[in-house]
Amino acid sequence: MEVDDGNESKPSASPVAFSSVFDPSNPIGFFKSAFAFASQMAADIFDDNQEDKMENKILSLLDDIKKRKREKKDESEEEEEDAENKRWRASEADTKKPSHDDPLPPNKNNGLDMKNYSWSQTLGDVMVQVPVPLGTKKKLVICDIKNTSLRVGVKGQPLLIDDELFQAVKVCESYWTLEDNETVTILLSKCNPWEWWKSVVKGDRGIDTSRCEPGLRRLDGLGYEAERHMRKLLFDYGQKCKGLPTSDNCPEVLQKFIVHHPYLNLPPQSK
Repeated sequence: MEVDDGNESKPSASPVAFSSVFDPSNPIGFFKSAFAFASQMAADIFDDNQEDKMENKILSLLDDIKKRKREKKDESEEEEEDAENKRWRASEADTKKPSHDDPLPPNKNNGLDMKNYSWSQTLGDVMVQVPVPLGTKKKLVICDIKNTSLRVGVKGQPLLIDDELFQAVKVCESYWTLEDNETVTILLSKCNPWEWWKSVVKGDRGIDTSRCEPGLRRLDGLGYEAERHMRKLLFDYGQKCKGLPTSDNCPEVLQKFIVHHPYLNLPPQSK
């Protein structure tokens, strides 16, 4: 005999299959189908309390989806920012990296110390000093000064300089001398005395001419005649800049200049 406990058991509902398939090209369609299916099932089998729980669960799921999207977006933006910073740092490094074409700061005499020679300049002239083997005789020196080119070397050896000059020079006012049988000193008189040279010959590494200073240069190391000629050039250039007489017009002015400027370390002018 069966005893009725007052709790009539409900027949279990038959399983209902959800037939929608997730298509990555149309995710919204899948979720609409899923929610529609869940809504239909909830209306049939859930009471009010269960429906509230289901609604809260769905809202929580939607919040979780939004949170994940925000996190993914933040990660993407952070990765893009990091990539942009790396590109910027690489660009800065390339910008700061010196290249062969970048001008170099000039030496104290507005020139540069090169591999085979050193040079200096004033606005009016360029002085080039080329070391040669000790004991070299003057007759073995090759020094060919032309209006737009320069060749320097020792016979029987490769030329130390053989190229086109940076700017034209006055050949008749340019000269060279052999100092102590080991240094060829060349004075090039510029055709344009108002321009700083970036290099002696074209193709060589240049200097930053904006850092050149027009101060007078000490002339130690030159021969007596070379110093006299250089002194005259420097003096005449300064006089022309001031609009005053040159040594050709007023020789006594040059003599007074020498007396009052002993720091130039120049020998007295010959009579």
